[in-house]
Amino acid sequence: MPVDRHSIPKILHPVDRLLYLCSMGGIYTLTGFTGLLGRTRTLQFGRLLSRMLFAVAGRLRRKILLNLDLAFETALTPTQKKHIARKSLAHFCANWAEAFFATGHRLSTSMQTINIEGKEHLEKALAPGHGVIAVSAHMGTYQLIGPRLSKEGYTSLTVVRDLDSPAGSAMYARCRELITLDALPTVPEKKFFKGTLRLLRSNGILCIISDENKRHGGVFVDFFGRNASTAPGPAVLARRTGAAIVPVFIIRNSNDTQTIHIHEAIICARSDDAQRDIQDATAAFTQAIEQQIRQDPTQWPWNTWRWRTQPHGKDESAKIHKRNLFTRVRKFFKRFRG
Repeated sequence: MPVDRHSIPKILHPVDRLLYLCSMGGIYTLTGFTGLLGRTRTLQFGRLLSRMLFAVAGRLRRKILLNLDLAFETALTPTQKKHIARKSLAHFCANWAEAFFATGHRLSTSMQTINIEGKEHLEKALAPGHGVIAVSAHMGTYQLIGPRLSKEGYTSLTVVRDLDSPAGSAMYARCRELITLDALPTVPEKKFFKGTLRLLRSNGILCIISDENKRHGGVFVDFFGRNASTAPGPAVLARRTGAAIVPVFIIRNSNDTQTIHIHEAIICARSDDAQRDIQDATAAFTQAIEQQIRQDPTQWPWNTWRWRTQPHGKDESAKIHKRNLFTRVRKFFKRFRG
């Protein structure tokens, strides 16, 4: 269900159209630049950028280290956590660099470097004919999971959340076209649910990124030994449609190829206690995400507020607060006078 690329700018307000053109100018500049570099140098450039960010972006660095502290506590030394933080940021920047590279005719180049393991689990989950809900995480060039599955002959749609800005939504839509990512926006909700049910009833694959903090309406499940508010959408859909939940992750290898790992299906129970069924299924796929991260913590970007929302409200200890420049200057002069 790709968006008509020629219709996007026409439906925008003149100001939004200008913003759209400016943002797409930046996108095309990056895609053109990465095209000139080639894939290998593009990934090297991404890693170079990560080293610069780790050195100068203090808040980002503290955020990553804080999350590693929350997840591993004393199981890892500060030196080990810093090593993971550096490598995680390097993977993050390299993955996004490849996303900019893999546009247009260069998409086939990146596709050739992506292998699939565990396809038998996907085939088994599709056998009953109720479709599959593929839950994934922000690992590897996750944007290419859907296009890679489509290349294998599967019908897949990826759930996306567009920006509130019309210009931002139009930009996202155009970027999805550049990597041939067939997507299903969550808004409007009625259209989203109709499209979801239609896809699953036709035995298609619905891809959902499920490793983010859910500020409102989440289900609290264990993630690295802490409560984590998680979107129950995959479990709700699985219970309603009978679709299997299949954890699917893309991992960057040491030689800069990538591998899509498909795990065994998680079946959501359909008992009289709907809340318990949804809770258990959500806990199960969150546990699958944790297990994948534990295999190589550098593959997951730790620059997230995964534990920010708690049953009692916001957990202030799970967030790095911005340092207000005016407050810092005032404190400096206070110390100077004292």
